Formats: sequence, C-alpha cells, structure tokens
Amino acid sequence: MKKVAAVVVTFNRLNFLKEIIEALRNQTYKLSAIFVINNSSSDGTAEWLSVQTDLTVITQDNVGSSGGQYTGIKAAYQTETDYIWIMDDDVVPESDCLSILMNDINETIILTPLRYTPDAVPYLNDTLKFNMTNPFKSIWESIIQELDLENNLIRAEGITFEGPLFHKSLIKSIGLPEKKFFIYADDTEFFVRAVNAGFKIYISSKARLNRKLNIPDSISTFNWKHKYIIRNIIAIDVLDAPMLTRIIRPFGYLISWLFRCNNFNDVKVTFRAFIQGYFYKSDNESAFDK
Repeated sequence: MKKVAAVVVTFNRLNFLKEIIEALRNQTYKLSAIFVINNSSSDGTAEWLSVQTDLTVITQDNVGSSGGQYTGIKAAYQTETDYIWIMDDDVVPESDCLSILMNDINETIILTPLRYTPDAVPYLNDTLKFNMTNPFKSIWESIIQELDLENNLIRAEGITFEGPLFHKSLIKSIGLPEKKFFIYADDTEFFVRAVNAGFKIYISSKARLNRKLNIPDSISTFNWKHKYIIRNIIAIDVLDAPMLTRIIRPFGYLISWLFRCNNFNDVKVTFRAFIQGYFYKSDNESAFDK
C-alpha cells in the first residue's frame, strides 16, 4: 500500500481547519501523515493544534499560501511518503476522495478531485491549456466551461492547490512552489513547470472536494491583493515562458491593468508590481538540496 502524506495550509480559519482535519482522518484510504502548516494564526489555531497528537504541525510567519505550500510540500517530501496530497484549509474532501484518486494515480500524472461550491455545483475555473507561446493572449488559454461527468478523468493543465495528488518524484523533477508569491498564481506557476516537464494533469470527476467558501469576487476592483496579482502573473512569464513571451506579454498586462486603475495610487501599485514582476528572481531551493 502506497504511503500518502496530506499537507494543509491554514491561517485564521480554525473552524474550517477542524472540519478538514476530521475529513482527512476519516478517509477510507488511510493517510500515513498529516502536515499542518500554521501561518501564525491568531484565532486559537495554535492552541488547538498543540493538543492534536496525530498531526505534524509546523508554525511559521504568515508567508501566504505559497510560503505555506512550499514549507509543507518540502516537509512531506523529506519523509518516506510516496505521494503528497495538498490543499488549503477551506475545502473538505469526501471520505472516499483519496481512495478514488489512488485508484488512478501513477508517477507520471497529477490528479485533482472535482471541486464543488457550497451550493453543491461543480466549480469550473480550471484551465484546459496554458498559453506560453502567444505573447498577445493570456496565459489561461481556455477555462473549462462544462464537464462530461461520465468521463472519469478530464484532461486539464491549470489547476489549483485545492486537492491535487502527485508522486514525490514531481518535486525532484520541478522543485517546490515559488515561495515568494505569497498569494495568487503560485499554483499556476507550479503547474506550468509540471506541464513543461511532461507531467499530465487530470481532474477526477468521481473524487469530490467540497469548497467552504463561495466563488471569489472579481479581481478587477483594486485592493491589497493586486500588488501580488500583477507581480506574480508577470513573474510567471519571466520564470517559465519562452523569450518572446517573456519580453512582450508583461507589457500587455501592464496596459490592461492601467486601464483598470481608479486613481493615482492604483497607478503606482501597478507600475511597482510590474517592475517587481519583470525583474523577478527566484530564490527557491529544491526540497532535496538540504
């Protein structure tokens, strides 16, 4: 029986965390370990985790989803596990979710469960194909609009950090998530590397993962997240795209975001994020470097 380690990243969502941990404990395919990465929660999470005897808890500064996934995947990789199952704290897998995924998994593919909204509707925002070659179009070439639920495995490329399962050899091949991204597009960058390395990605329509939160609001209205949103999507081209796309497409993103600006401060944020993204340097180490 292959060993599977789960990784959950949490920040100030204790009630959600309790629910997902209970769901992981009750998987019909038993986990060999559950890693919880606590990004310095201040809502009682640390106190609750301190009395859980079956969890491996790592507490660190709040370095966002990307920093949490980086730490958790690295810790799981350095154990004797075969597969790593990752997620945030606002999703809950059905009890047979991992069992269904394990029936179809192998070392060359990445499987993720089909996500459902709180209204029990399939959540369709995964990307069929990345566009890394046409600098005049978005990286997300096409978003899944409908699903053939009779098809057990649905091919995709752009998935999220909400439930993917992969063999630890993926990390040896492509490295860890880009830890400095903090939030937004860290999963896109990670799976771009996976696709570039030849891994196939599928959504398992029979494995179910329930989201606790509704569909996120539009990112078009400026808020504190936008310095990361703009910087990170540009940084993906800098890190992973062919030269022509790497040079041209970031300027398209810059122009697009400038048109969305509402005031001078938005303009400053946009230019600052553009510069940070266009000259982005990764400082990630591989999990096996230490």
